[in-house]
Amino acid sequence: MRRRSGNPGGSLLIAALAALTLSACDRGAPETAIPEEAVIRLSDQFTSDFDLIDQHGRPVADEDFRGRTMVVYFGFATCPDVCPLALGLLSAALDELDENEREKIAPVFITVDPERDTPEALKAYLAFDERIIGLTGDAVAARKARESFKVYASKRPLPESALGYTMDHSSLFYVVDPQGRPRIAVHDTVNAEQLAAILRRQLS
Repeated sequence: MRRRSGNPGGSLLIAALAALTLSACDRGAPETAIPEEAVIRLSDQFTSDFDLIDQHGRPVADEDFRGRTMVVYFGFATCPDVCPLALGLLSAALDELDENEREKIAPVFITVDPERDTPEALKAYLAFDERIIGLTGDAVAARKARESFKVYASKRPLPESALGYTMDHSSLFYVVDPQGRPRIAVHDTVNAEQLAAILRRQLS
């Protein structure tokens, strides 16, 4: 599991999406090769328990997604590079899926920085793709969500920055089956076509 950190800077979501458009346009390949090292099988010690608030201020719990396959990514809205690239990758992978497949997927972004990531902040951050559901909550609820997925996240002070701190965190996509069981984690090193292929396999 790689640990990533970010320093303050402008959002790269638009740039990330533009860079990933090339992979999203390569539809029709017979089969997509998926590197074995990109996919981690998860044990029963991983759960998907959370009770949070979405970017519209509505309470959302893991049970609300039963019957759909969740793709969960943990990050934070002031992350300058890793999170925008990962969310751009997720957005491009959704574009690779057909409408019927997308209806079975719930793409979820859970903040590791609830202190700053209010529902309003997440709504603005995720405005580039309204399909992605942003979740936040108080410090206790956010910590419980991280613990259920065994996500690494740690505050790192930035004394020279106006933001004051950044968040070091792992960068993985967690795929949760329709019964709420986390099945696999996927490294963010895959491309959009590969991530889409992995999701199709989980839907079948």
